[in-house]
Amino acid sequence: MEHSIFYKENVPYLRPVETLQIGDTPLWPPLLNDDMLYIAARNHTLYALDKHTHKPLWSYKAQGDLLSAPTLLDDVLYIASSDRTVCALEARTGGVLWYYQAQGALLCAPTIAEGVAYFVAGQTLYALDAGLGDVLWSYDLQERAHVPLTVSNGIIYIAEKSRLYALDAIRRVIIWSYATQDTVRAAPVVVDEMVYLSSQDHTLYALNSETGQKLWSYTTRDAILASPAIAYGMVFVGSNDYTLYALEARFGTLRWQYATNGPLLAPPAFSDETLFVGSFDHSCYALDALTGEKLWSYGTRGPIDTSPSIAEGILYVSSTDTYLYEFASDRRWTFTTGNAIESSPATANGMVYFGSTDHNVYALKGEAGEVQWSIETGEEIFSSPLANSTREVIYIGSNDFTLYALAASTGAILWDFLTAGHIISSPGEWSGMVYVGSADHCVYALDVETGEEIWQYETTGNITSSPCIVDGVLYIGSLDQQVYALNACDGKLIWSYMTGGGVHSSPTVEQGLLYVGSRDYKLYALDTRTGTKRWEFETGNIVDSSPTVANDIVYVGSHDHHLYAFDAPSGKKRWQYRTGGAVASSPRITDGTVYAGSEDGNLYALDIHSGEKRWCYHTGGAIHASVATDEDLVYIGSSDHTLYALQRILLPTHIHLPG
Repeated sequence: MEHSIFYKENVPYLRPVETLQIGDTPLWPPLLNDDMLYIAARNHTLYALDKHTHKPLWSYKAQGDLLSAPTLLDDVLYIASSDRTVCALEARTGGVLWYYQAQGALLCAPTIAEGVAYFVAGQTLYALDAGLGDVLWSYDLQERAHVPLTVSNGIIYIAEKSRLYALDAIRRVIIWSYATQDTVRAAPVVVDEMVYLSSQDHTLYALNSETGQKLWSYTTRDAILASPAIAYGMVFVGSNDYTLYALEARFGTLRWQYATNGPLLAPPAFSDETLFVGSFDHSCYALDALTGEKLWSYGTRGPIDTSPSIAEGILYVSSTDTYLYEFASDRRWTFTTGNAIESSPATANGMVYFGSTDHNVYALKGEAGEVQWSIETGEEIFSSPLANSTREVIYIGSNDFTLYALAASTGAILWDFLTAGHIISSPGEWSGMVYVGSADHCVYALDVETGEEIWQYETTGNITSSPCIVDGVLYIGSLDQQVYALNACDGKLIWSYMTGGGVHSSPTVEQGLLYVGSRDYKLYALDTRTGTKRWEFETGNIVDSSPTVANDIVYVGSHDHHLYAFDAPSGKKRWQYRTGGAVASSPRITDGTVYAGSEDGNLYALDIHSGEKRWCYHTGGAIHASVATDEDLVYIGSSDHTLYALQRILLPTHIHLPG
């Protein structure tokens, strides 16, 4: 998937993630190139920022106001300022490559085409060598141009008052002109041998690019000061009558119109049959490009007079309130299976692996959610996969009594091992062995290469808990109410501890303590050497959630609807957060955030220190699985049959840089 795309179904989930303010002046729309973000403030300065942190990398201060966003081509930035200077800068360093002092007022940054920088200064059209800044030629216009020029297929389109001229750039002769009924205030757009031109006479014109002959026109209720935009066989244009129009590009017939509460002064941006447009009513709108249906909107504190831009998963909106707003969708993609997803996903090498109760194991590409492969087992899958990225093997159990070893790239079965019961337990791996529990009461140790049984240990109850292997000791719970510590090499019992209920929770070991939940409503902390109890905490219901430990804090969920945080050495409660349903999901921690799902259908992201909710995402069903994270994404399965890929960082922040 290209990061520049917002898929239409995700647009309603756009959320503000950052606002940027540089000084107290409005900003032109940004440009991105590699890891750098370029922003021109309208009062003199062009800034280059790190696109991730917004740390300033360099800046260039002109003697006059910058007249537009810069033009970027081949790692060179071109700017123009009100002091009549055109300048070319090296994009990585801000070093000046060349500058040109014009004799008349400039309109905006130059237009670059075929190695030539074109711009109008006063009543003169200039063509400069884009690499060196040397004047190649100039052309005297009859009057002063009012709008930026457009270059297409060797033809320069220049508007002077109410007339558009088509100038052959090689021969430097006018090949045609077309007069509207009032001043042209926006640059023409050339697509598929047609020139689209808006005018203050309320009309959008479509002209033949070779002859200038009018093919059609469409009249709105007020002046059109915005350039049109062409996509999906339609031309879109905003008017001072507060309305965005969508017309058939070939014939000019109206497809739809959408009314805002202010003039529209800039063309929209597009992504996946969605258009984004700013209005003078302070709002940015996302509309279905084919129907005009509103999908999303966001209000800023000032009029929006420029076009939004989309780059690398971010929607940028510049407002005259001096802020640059950045939006990201909290949902990147979804994938629907044939039944509930109780299996927690695993990530490795850019892939996401998980099972579904539709009997299948799936491998998806992490960025796009596209199926790499799937394999059907004989029964439902509750077990979570173990991904060995080095050996490129996926281990996963099924309710068909079988543990599978699958090739990570193809899903081919490398080996399988049949037990005498359902496998809900998720496998663990250590020292050339893979371990798993079964509803046949046994925990098994198998050779990772062949699947051959090395040893088994039988308890007196079903094993749905997953093994934890630390320093040659395997820890696992059983529904016979006990926690077991076994020698991982030979399966011999080291110790066991009897709780007051079945142990579905999987143990976690940290700094000599084992943490595990029980269906007797308690969380236990046991000494890993002896199995003696250090402390316990009683919640309001069973604890099937598997605890997670980070920075001496242990996190666990309970069927009493709460997620808890305890001091790991002492068991003292730090905080608790109430959800709307049982929390059987095991917490996961990444970058200061603890994630846990609830049977209320929400995935919660909480601050690890305070338990304060940072955000939550509602799915269509109960969440029993745990999340997996990979770079900037969080993956979670739901009983609504769907795996969700969500943006990991959604906290709105404000950055103010000195002007």
